[in-house]
Amino acid sequence: MTQINERSGAAIFASEQRQGHPNVYHETDDIDASIAKVRQLGGHAENKAPVPGHGWFAACKDTEGNAFHLWQGDPSAGQ
Repeated sequence: MTQINERSGAAIFASEQRQGHPNVYHETDDIDASIAKVRQLGGHAENKAPVPGHGWFAACKDTEGNAFHLWQGDPSAGQ
């Protein structure tokens, strides 16, 4: 993982899959409201999950099936 600036970062990890795509994360101040908005607009959003000590994320798909993620930084997540 790397932090590019105060609001941007990147992570690279090993995968058994040879083909893949980048995982795009959209930062939000209110992940619960953002999950609700994705669902309201016809997309799919999983429930938020903690990354202990860092924040919350939720995997989503838009109405065309394109994957993206939501991210809310929160050092108290998962505690």
